[in-house]
Amino acid sequence: MYRRRAHDERCVHTMASEKLTSIDVTVRIDKAHAARMDEIVRSLKSKGLGDVEAHARFMIVNGRVNPARLDDLKGIEGVADVRADRTYRAQGS
Repeated sequence: MYRRRAHDERCVHTMASEKLTSIDVTVRIDKAHAARMDEIVRSLKSKGLGDVEAHARFMIVNGRVNPARLDDLKGIEGVADVRADRTYRAQGS
């Protein structure tokens, strides 16, 4: 039982570390490359984009990536723009 718990804690720690080293991004796909959307999404994944949600209707892809890989994503043919998402929090009362 102890070994299992230690393993679980390591897994949670590893997952938390991955979350800290990656940021949420929105990738805008060039409309001229709309027919290649699936191919572009596969390329984004191969360059490190995780937790991928593709929205073909809006020509955007959301996901998480290590900030050091942003230029890799921007270099994919058909990618118009890559932006880090920002989270806004209201001040507590």
